[in-house]
Amino acid sequence: MIINKKRVLFYLLDGARPDILSELIAQGKLPHLQQLVEEGTFRIATTCFPSTTGPAYLPFLTGQFPGTMNIPGIRWFDKQEFKRSRWNKMAMRSYCGPEAGWFNTDMPADKATLFDLLGESYNLYNMITRNIPDEYDLGKKGKNWLYTRAHFSKRHHPVDIQGHERIMGLLKSGKDFDFLFAVFPSVDWDSHYHHIRDHRTVAAYQIADNSIGEVRAHLEKKGWWKNTLFMLTSDHGLTPSHTHFDLGDWMTEQGLKSVGYPVIWRRNPQSAVMISGNSFGSIHLLNHEGSHALQQKEMVKHFGEEKLNGLLKQKAVDFIAYRGNKEGEYYVQNHHGKALISQQGTQYVYEPLDADPLFLKGIAVEGHRAALESTFNSLYPDALLQISQLFKSRRAGDIVVSARNGYDLRDFWEYPEHKGSHGSLTKEHMHVPLIYNQKGWAEHSARTADIFPSILKWMNKSIPVNEGDALN
Repeated sequence: MIINKKRVLFYLLDGARPDILSELIAQGKLPHLQQLVEEGTFRIATTCFPSTTGPAYLPFLTGQFPGTMNIPGIRWFDKQEFKRSRWNKMAMRSYCGPEAGWFNTDMPADKATLFDLLGESYNLYNMITRNIPDEYDLGKKGKNWLYTRAHFSKRHHPVDIQGHERIMGLLKSGKDFDFLFAVFPSVDWDSHYHHIRDHRTVAAYQIADNSIGEVRAHLEKKGWWKNTLFMLTSDHGLTPSHTHFDLGDWMTEQGLKSVGYPVIWRRNPQSAVMISGNSFGSIHLLNHEGSHALQQKEMVKHFGEEKLNGLLKQKAVDFIAYRGNKEGEYYVQNHHGKALISQQGTQYVYEPLDADPLFLKGIAVEGHRAALESTFNSLYPDALLQISQLFKSRRAGDIVVSARNGYDLRDFWEYPEHKGSHGSLTKEHMHVPLIYNQKGWAEHSARTADIFPSILKWMNKSIPVNEGDALN
């Protein structure tokens, strides 16, 4: 056994909000996390846009944003591939079901994950499993049945409890690890189906806390804890939803017949609508020649001013975003008017035109870190970089819709009914907790993309080019 060997233990508490986590710690309901916070650091970080499971795992596992990885949603559509041939598995995707298995091959092959870079790496319940042997994928056996039963019975805690048992099984087997990545999904599920502060959601936080306590005690007994980097974060927050607005149905009602999951086969569709987290939507117009993503003039021409204004008047729509007529320019618009985001080289500019839809006034900064600092505490954290990175992908669509808190963008097909949603650019969806058992790391504003280089630096590994900055 290597003396003073470094290890990384990573807990992803899917859907955890930093404010609720703070409340539960203050109430004494999460004693093991409270101990970690007292010994280490509890801070807030920003996730990515869309703030949804799957794409939002990419920043901390690859150091890359969804647009860079060309996976701009948990559901996405590729107009170029669709128009080439509808009998084409690359035309569209939903990772909510059997197609989740394609996430690994959909990722660019040249972008390494932490599993590729950190030696003996184990995974629990995470869909990103590329190059992970079955025996290192702790949750693979029985996962589909567990998840299906949890979904339809709305009893999610057995998934987390069994996940913890599998972690303990690994540790008690005598095997060692370099990196252990564990997803605890029940906070997200219970927030969707009940409420972000429902007693079942609180119990899900406590299951993760109990797991941390037992795992830590075991590592302390083995003498491993002192050289283990523990990190906990989330991929997104959630907000309660009181009203459903189906964006795909609305497009069809406007004369632009839409395809989208689960109705992906319709004759002569005029649009495609892909929803992620229920608060993020991407609209792809198909009623034009060619298969390219549309810039502003063409988008307005083929969508129509009347339909565009009608969309903006919907109560569910917080704002829309679309490409400008020049490379690196993006419009953000609500029912009051629009603003322009420009990203040229390392400079980010936000310029209100006839309105200020993001409530940022005017911003002109140098570097992506300054772009984060200038927006971190706003209503739309990291908006300048996140909108820019998203539109790197042609699969982001011609129009991106971010829903207003309290509303979502999917109705009939969401069973069981969702009472909470995420995916938008609002602060409640973008801010996530970041806890680690270290002190003295950088205090500047953090993104979840910063986790990737921070872990590699901790492990004394070389750091590939990525979109984060190490915090340590």
